[in-house]
Formats: sequence, C-alpha cells, structure tokens
Amino acid sequence: MTKAKRPPFGICDSKGQTVSRFHTRFMATKSALSWAAQKGQSVAIRRGHIIIAWARPFGPGASRLDEGHTPELAL
Repeated sequence: MTKAKRPPFGICDSKGQTVSRFHTRFMATKSALSWAAQKGQSVAIRRGHIIIAWARPFGPGASRLDEGHTPELAL
C-alpha cells in the first residue's frame, strides 16, 4: 500500500501557524478569503514553505486575494 500524502496547500493565520490544509489551491483560496473576511486579518496561502498568495480583509465582511501580480504604486 502507498502512504497517504499530506495536502500541499495550507492557510496560515497572522501568527504564521498553519490553520488547515487542502489538496487543491481553489479550496485553500476559498477558505482563506472567508477566514480573512471573518477575522479581519491577513491570511497567507502556502504551498509547502512558499507563500503563493495573501487573502487581505477589505472593508467590513469582505476580502480580496493578493497574488502579487500588480506592483505597488509609488505616490
């Protein structure tokens, strides 16, 4: 028999501790967005030890996904 593999994607709270693990990026993203909206804190989405995206709270009860594609604007 083959040994079960640990799910590759996880979400981490603001302290850096893994909250839960998922087999697909879609489910990790969905969970991170709802977690960030409810808690009002940024949540990291990781694949192994690499952060691939952030779910950031935006207003009351809303959140957005930041994958780092758009650079910060220098004002």
